[in-house]
Amino acid sequence: MIDPYRVLDVDPAATDDAIRAAYLAAIRASPPERDRERFEQVRSAYEAIADSRRRVAHHLFDGSPATIDDLVRAVSADFAPSAPGERNLLRVLGAK
Repeated sequence: MIDPYRVLDVDPAATDDAIRAAYLAAIRASPPERDRERFEQVRSAYEAIADSRRRVAHHLFDGSPATIDDLVRAVSADFAPSAPGERNLLRVLGAK
């Protein structure tokens, strides 16, 4: 599943009111008549984290694998290439 916090552009520590405001803004920006796919993404993201109980359930039980598109979106926003550390190199090479 796509990260609902990224879809709604809210912080994971956001309040119910902030999440609802972000949801309403996203729905206004992409109504179903213009972009049905985006509307469904926003709707399902809001349903996943609408209140504190749903957020806890999402964090505990959402084990759905990420799709390639999810990974590309997640990496492209935060990606900054750097040299691997010594620990990572040793792990990859199988050293103990």
